[in-house]
Amino acid sequence: MKDVVICRCEEVMLSEIITSIKNGTKSAKELKLRTRAGMGVCQGRICRLPLEQIVSYHTNKSIPPSSTLSFNNPVRPLTLSELAQNRKESCL
Repeated sequence: MKDVVICRCEEVMLSEIITSIKNGTKSAKELKLRTRAGMGVCQGRICRLPLEQIVSYHTNKSIPPSSTLSFNNPVRPLTLSELAQNRKESCL
């Protein structure tokens, strides 16, 4: 079987996910914490459903009606000078 990228942001392969499930991972949330799948820039918006389907298939559990995976808006660090410059522009 050819390996496939499931999470493009974190470059997590299907083989890594299946190995994690065989080693005891029982939920998509647990899988996210063990493999970082769904923790990239898109925050799981692209790979959430395939992750849940893979876990469901390999654990014989149904996919929960509401996802157990959460996502946050992407955040990047700012320097103090960037913050100060933005503050000056917004006051004008």
